[in-house]
Amino acid sequence: MGTDGSLWASTRVRAAVAADDVGAVIRLARLHAELNQTQLGRMCGYSLSTISRIERGQPPSQDIHVRRRIGEILGIPVELLGLAPRPVCQSPQPSSVDNTTIGPAGVRVVANEPGRGDPMRRRDVLSGMAASAAATALPGPQQLSAAQPSLSDLLHAETTIVTPPGLSVLARQLRDARQVFGASRYDDLNRLLVALIAGAAASRRDGRTEEREPATVVLAAGYRLASELCVKRNDDALAWVLADRALSAAQATGRGAPVAHASRSVAIAMRRAGHHADAIALLSRSARNLQPSSHATDADLATYGALLCTAAYAGAQAGSRGDAETYLSEATAVAGRLTGPVNTGEITFSVTNVIGYQIGVFTALGDSATALDHAARVDVRQLETSERYSRYCIDTARAWELHGRPDRATQALAAAEAVAPEELRRPSSHELITRMLYAPTITPSGLRSLAVRVGAIG
Repeated sequence: MGTDGSLWASTRVRAAVAADDVGAVIRLARLHAELNQTQLGRMCGYSLSTISRIERGQPPSQDIHVRRRIGEILGIPVELLGLAPRPVCQSPQPSSVDNTTIGPAGVRVVANEPGRGDPMRRRDVLSGMAASAAATALPGPQQLSAAQPSLSDLLHAETTIVTPPGLSVLARQLRDARQVFGASRYDDLNRLLVALIAGAAASRRDGRTEEREPATVVLAAGYRLASELCVKRNDDALAWVLADRALSAAQATGRGAPVAHASRSVAIAMRRAGHHADAIALLSRSARNLQPSSHATDADLATYGALLCTAAYAGAQAGSRGDAETYLSEATAVAGRLTGPVNTGEITFSVTNVIGYQIGVFTALGDSATALDHAARVDVRQLETSERYSRYCIDTARAWELHGRPDRATQALAAAEAVAPEELRRPSSHELITRMLYAPTITPSGLRSLAVRVGAIG
């Protein structure tokens, strides 16, 4: 989001900088960009109250990561925020995460995903129409770079010049990408997805006739994973664009399951942009189109149940407890029809999945006691990947924080860090950690050191 140079030379900005009032600089830049606090919060993954505190100079305004994130969104020169320029081509290096079996992480975590800015520098999260338009606006052909890719490279991967790989290669690449996502290794995932999308698009465009439809299915799956990666990075605008591309590719296959999965990704992007009613409508329509019969396969039931769970969370985010509980009740019934947990690669669903959603749903509704009751029912042995286990821990931490127990929330966050440290480096996790750290209560033991380790504070 470019802001013209006249603002930085204005008397008000110069006075704010002279007074070391970073909050005032941010407020002036926000007003100049014609954004309200809610809109800015959505773009960088913060709540309205957090933006308000930052503009008043209260915590976490002194956090250099917070300043840099908001500065990137609003185009504020770093020196006006008291920051040094980033070294060229430098990017944070995550700790490695192995694929060891996940079990209880040494703490009793009985008992969301709010919260990176928009590198495309849009004024607001894209509307559905804008996302669709952006999805078709592809640049000209380019060579696939060997350098570490950025999220924006996912937009251009489809037009890179590569030799169409065979279907077995695409299947392996997709399998590897899913495994890396499950291990929460998101920098590695970005690189894998750029290659996967480039190869699948080349096979769809230039491959043998009989390989084009299967390649399109892989392309849709690749774009769905790319959208999920952007959600992890809190780049909601890009997540919407990539989910829309996944839906376009899925519709081209004429297959119901890929369309349903991609529709769910689009709905998640809608919900994160605040379009709760539109998200619920899309999910409900997709679920009606599936409506599994009495002879439905486990895969059909899992797809249907996942749509219901996502609709429940969207309903909770909209403040509708009735809708959320209705969708959860139906999802629970669907999970009860399964012959066992489903993990097809494209979808994971089980009774445990539904309980996990209940934690987030009731936390979003402000009912921490019910959320923690559900968290106590989760059999962590059923959480087969680092990503799912850490998500459970972080959702539980949010419930504990809401319940007034930051000490238990800290334990849950430490359990998440033990298996998936990159999850704690997400902007949304940083907001949770800094909110607890600067709350007017006793700081729990271990919270400050955890905040330093994961980069939430300097």
